[in-house]
Amino acid sequence: MSTHPVRRPANRKAAILRVAASQFQERGFHAVALGDIAGVVGISAPALYKHFRGKHDLLAATVADGFAVMDAAVRDAGSLDAAVRAMAELSVERRELGVLWQREVRHLPEPVRAEMLQRFRGLALRLQGLISDRRGDLDASDVSLLNWAMLAVLGSPSHFKAGVSDTRLVDLLEGVTRILLAAHLPADSSGSRGTGRAALGVAYASRRESLVAAATRLFGRQGFHEVGLIEIGAAAGIAGPSVYKHFASKSDLLYAALNRGAQALQLALAEARTSSGTPQEALTSLLRAYVGLVHTHSDLFLALVTEVIHLPDEQRHDVRRTQHDHVMEWVRLLRACRPGLSQAEAHVLVHAVLAMINDVQRTGHLRSRPRLTDELFELGLQVLLPEH
Repeated sequence: MSTHPVRRPANRKAAILRVAASQFQERGFHAVALGDIAGVVGISAPALYKHFRGKHDLLAATVADGFAVMDAAVRDAGSLDAAVRAMAELSVERRELGVLWQREVRHLPEPVRAEMLQRFRGLALRLQGLISDRRGDLDASDVSLLNWAMLAVLGSPSHFKAGVSDTRLVDLLEGVTRILLAAHLPADSSGSRGTGRAALGVAYASRRESLVAAATRLFGRQGFHEVGLIEIGAAAGIAGPSVYKHFASKSDLLYAALNRGAQALQLALAEARTSSGTPQEALTSLLRAYVGLVHTHSDLFLALVTEVIHLPDEQRHDVRRTQHDHVMEWVRLLRACRPGLSQAEAHVLVHAVLAMINDVQRTGHLRSRPRLTDELFELGLQVLLPEH
C-alpha cells in the first residue's frame, strides 16, 4: 500500500464554485445545502469548509468569480466588437450568472451585496465607455440605456434552455446586442407615460385582494424567503392571525400573486390577436402591451421571473406552463413575420427582448427617463422586426 499522501486536485476550489453556481441557479439558494454541493463535487462537507466558511461565503465567491471572469474579458478586449463577442461567449458558458445576480445576490449580507453591486457597476461602466466611443451621437444617459439593455440580453440565457447549439446561441446574442448598440432611439416623447415607480393607488375593499397586492410588492422587492405572512398582513393592514383566514400558507399567497401576472399576460395576448389583422400587427401590439404591463406592475413581473422556483411542484409547473405557452405565442407570431427563423432561434430572440424589457424597467436610474416605455418598445421592435 502506498505511503504517499493523496494530493488534492489543484482545481478543486474552481470545481466547487461551478457546482455551486449550477445548484443555486437550478434550485435556489435556500434549497441548496453545502452537503449537496460537496456531494456533486465528490468531497465531504468538512473538506468544503476548508475553502469556504459557509453558504453565504460560497455564494459571494461564486458571484465574484463570475464578475472577475467577465471583467477580465472586457479589459482584454481591444474594441467594443471584441468585448461584445467575449461577453456573448461568457453569457453562454456561464449562463447561471444572470440568475445569481437577479435572484440570489439579495441573500447576501448588506456590506457584501454592496460590494457585489460596486463590482457590477464597474463592469458596466467599462462597457459604457466603449459604447460612448462608438456612439458619439448619443448623450451619456442614452448610452447607459443601450448598455443596460445589452447586459439584460446577455443575461437572458439564464432563464431558459435554448434549443440551439452554444455556438449558434452566441451568434444570436451577439447579433441582438449589435442591433441594440446601433439602434435609433425615438426623439418624440408624445404619448409617453411617466416612468417612476407606480403609486400604490386606491386601497382594495377586499382583504384578500389587499393581501395579494401587498404580497406581490414585497415578494418582488425582497424575495419570498425574506418576507413572512405576518409582515405581508401588516403591509395590507390586516392583523397577524387574520391572514390565515384568506391563505393557508405563504406559498398559496405567492401562487395567487403569480397567477395574477399570468392572467394579465393571457389577456394582453388575446387583445393583440383580436385587434390585429396580420401577424406583424399582432406582434407589435403584444410588444407594446408587454412594455406597458411591466411598467405598471414591475414588482409582479419581477416576482414572475425570480420567485416561481419557491412554489410547490404542482403550482410551479402550472405557472411555468402558462409562461411557456405565452412565450410560444410570441414565437409563433415572430416566425409568421420572419419564416427564415427556426423555432429555437425565434425562442432565443423573444426571451432576449422580454429580458431587456423586464430588467431595464427595474433599473433605478433608467426608470426616470420620460420616454422609457417608447424607447423599450422601439428597441424591442428593432430586434424582433429589424426590417419594419
